[in-house]
Amino acid sequence: MCFSERLKQLREEKGISQRQLARDLNFSSAAVSLYEAGQREPTLTALEKLAKYFNVSLDYLTGLSNKNNELPDFVKEQITKIDELKSLKLSEKLEIIGNELIDISKKIKDFE
Repeated sequence: MCFSERLKQLREEKGISQRQLARDLNFSSAAVSLYEAGQREPTLTALEKLAKYFNVSLDYLTGLSNKNNELPDFVKEQITKIDELKSLKLSEKLEIIGNELIDISKKIKDFE
């Protein structure tokens, strides 16, 4: 898959328009349209912005690799939770951990 096809695929998977992508990355709408049509090649800076925006490697974005290095949503959620925990006081952390353990034990009982 070439860059133009990959860009369109990633944009559609994210459920956004060309206009929204252009707005989010401070590109012109025409540039995004031309990228997807294969009529314009992006700069390295533009490629880096796109790869970061879609959370993929440059190799995947440009079609050099078919392996998407994007983290699964559940992993992203766990990372977010960990980051949130870092800013809490110890007592708040213990309360959250205790609640998680209670939820896990309930799920185990429901499973049995």
